[in-house]
Amino acid sequence: MSLKKFSELFGDLDSINSTNNKIEVLKNYFLSNDPIDNSWAIYLLTGKSNKRFISGRYLKNLFSQIYEYPQWLIDTCYLKVGDSAEVITLLLKNKTNSRKKKLSNISLNELLSETIPALSKLNEEEKNLEIKNLWETLPEDNHLIFNKILTGTFRVGVSIGLITKSISKLINIDEEIISHRLMGDFKPSIDSYEFLINKNINLQELNSKPFPFLLANTIEDKIFKNSINDFQFEWKYDGIRMQLIKRSGNVSLWTRGQELVNESFPELVEKMSHIKDDFVLDGELLVWNFKEQIAFDFSLLQKRINRKSPTRSIQIKYPIIFIAYDLLEINGRDIREIKLENRRIELEKYFSKWQNKTENNITDIFKICDLIFPKDWPDALTYKEKSRENNTEGLIIKKKTSIYSSGRKKGIWWKYKVDPMQLDAVLIYAKGGSGRRAGLYTDYSFALWKDKELIKFASAYSGLTNIEIKELDKWIRKNTIEKFGPVRSLKPEMVFEISFEKIQISKRHKSGIAVRFPRITKWRKDKKINDADSLENAYELMKKIS
Repeated sequence: MSLKKFSELFGDLDSINSTNNKIEVLKNYFLSNDPIDNSWAIYLLTGKSNKRFISGRYLKNLFSQIYEYPQWLIDTCYLKVGDSAEVITLLLKNKTNSRKKKLSNISLNELLSETIPALSKLNEEEKNLEIKNLWETLPEDNHLIFNKILTGTFRVGVSIGLITKSISKLINIDEEIISHRLMGDFKPSIDSYEFLINKNINLQELNSKPFPFLLANTIEDKIFKNSINDFQFEWKYDGIRMQLIKRSGNVSLWTRGQELVNESFPELVEKMSHIKDDFVLDGELLVWNFKEQIAFDFSLLQKRINRKSPTRSIQIKYPIIFIAYDLLEINGRDIREIKLENRRIELEKYFSKWQNKTENNITDIFKICDLIFPKDWPDALTYKEKSRENNTEGLIIKKKTSIYSSGRKKGIWWKYKVDPMQLDAVLIYAKGGSGRRAGLYTDYSFALWKDKELIKFASAYSGLTNIEIKELDKWIRKNTIEKFGPVRSLKPEMVFEISFEKIQISKRHKSGIAVRFPRITKWRKDKKINDADSLENAYELMKKIS
C-alpha cells in the first residue's frame, strides 16, 4: 500500500470534527490496508513514537540552503503557520524537480523501517543530500507526512480511545480487550497487528501488559447530595501514576503513559520480586520523606525520571516509595469486576501477608494508601483544605461499589483538589503560537515586582478565551518594545491573575521561585501594574503553605 493512502487518512482525520466519522474513517483504512502499514499507522496515531530525527530549525535551514529562500521569509511563514514541517511542505510546492521519477509506490512501512532510519547513519552532508533527494522524488502529497516524521511533530486529533473504538467495531469484540492489547510497548509488525485484531481472546497473551488505567473526573456538585458513607476517600498525591505488576516471577513497572520504567527504579523491582504471590497493583510512585511520612516535591522525583540505572547514591539521596491504591489481579485472578470496597479488603489482606512473610522488609519502599474517614461533607472539605500540610493536592473520592474500568468513567471517581494559589502578575513577553494557534501571540511570560523592577516568574499559554486571545494579540502588536525572533518584549501595562498548584524555591530562575502548572485565570483589566504582586508576596505565600 502506498504512503499516499496514509497521507489521505491524516488529512481526513485532521479535517473531520465528528468522533463517529473519525472512527468510520479509521475502520475503513484498516480494512483496506496491509497489516504492516496498519501497525505503523497505529504506532504513529497513538503517539507511541515522537522520536525526532532532526529539529524543525535544521529542516528550515536546509530548505533555505537548497532552494535559496531567505531565512527571514521562512521565519515569517512559521509565525503564521506555527509548524516547521507544515511550513516547509507549503514552500516545497512547485519547488521540487518535476522531471525526477517519483517514488509513488513507497509504503508507510518502507518509509519508517528503512528510509528514515537509514538517515541517522549518514554524516551531515550525506543526510542533507538524501533529504533533498527524498523531497525531489516523493510525491507532493507525501511531503507533509515525511517532514512531520522527520521532526517528531506527528500529532493529529486522534486519541488511543478512537483507535480502540475503530478496531473494536472492525472485529466486533469488546473495547476493553483492544485497549488492553494496545497497552505497553506496542511494536509495529504484522504479528502485533494480527494479535490486536485476533477475535480469539487469550488472557495469557496479555501477560506482560498493564491494564488500561481508570481515571478520576473533576468534582461535581451533585456528589454532595449523596451519603458520605457511599465513598472511599484517599489523598491525591503528585507523583507518577503506575501499575506494579508481578506475573510469572517477573516484575514490571508501567506508567500511565505506557512506558516500562524498570531500569529507572531497580530498587523497587528487586524488593517486589521477593513476594511469592503474583499481582497487579494500581498506585503512585513518589520520592518519599520517610522521617515525616510525606511525599517530597515532584521536582525531586524528576531527578529520578528517565535516569537509567541510577547509582546507589542517587537511590539513597532520592528514596522512592510505591503507594498502592488498588489491587486489580492476584495470582492470575482478575478482580477488577468486584466492588472497590471488596478489592480494598483483598489489598489489605495481602499487604499484611507480604509484611509478615517476605524475607526482606518491603515497607521501606512499599505501602498501601491511607484512607480518610470524614464524618460529613464539611469535614471532607476540611481535609481537602489541609492537604497541602502533608504535600498532597487534595482528595480522591471513589464510589465504594465501583468496578475498575478504563478511562474517565463518569459517576464513580472524582478529584477533589485544593484551590489553586494565585498571584497578580504583569505581562512582559509574548511568543507566537503553533498549530491551530499559529499567526497569533498565545504564549506569555509574566513578572512580579522586586523593588522597582519586574522579574519574570512564570510562563503560561492557557486560560484565555478565543475572543480574549484575539484582543490581546492586537494589543501585543501595537505595544511591542523589541523583537527577539518569534518573541516580543512588551510595554508593561497588562495585569493577569495567574493560578498554579505549587510554589517552591528554585536556583535555576532569576526570581528564585518556580511554580507548577501555571495558567491564566483572569485578565485583570481593573488593575494597574502597580497593583500587581511582588516576589515578597510569593515568598509569603510559600511560608503559609510550608
